[in-house]
Amino acid sequence: MTDAEIIDLFWNRDQAAITQTSKQYGNYCYAIANGILNNREDSEECVSDTWLKAWNAIPPQRPYKLSLFLGKITRNLAFDKYKMNRAKKRGGSEFALVLDELDECIPSSNTVEQTIETEELERTTPA
Repeated sequence: MTDAEIIDLFWNRDQAAITQTSKQYGNYCYAIANGILNNREDSEECVSDTWLKAWNAIPPQRPYKLSLFLGKITRNLAFDKYKMNRAKKRGGSEFALVLDELDECIPSSNTVEQTIETEELERTTPA
């Protein structure tokens, strides 16, 4: 089926448009999403969301090149998913872990003498 025929299906609100789009561009859109996300489930979700966005966008839009239109939607959805997965509030950031590891490398502000004095005071002070 040609791109023009698939676009006509979308334009006529024929659900076969989704089936034909998935057959022709499913692997293409999956490759785009998986290249960004590197996660099968998230990539499949982006592809499904691409079909929904295309359904809602055609009409009123009539894409000149369907593959580019779908690829752009998939790419944008995948980047949004990538940002969401790595948002600090979602626990995707490893920034805190890196800081904890660096904390062990940073020297203490106490000198050796201060550390020994503190230990001696703690040892000699009655409990």
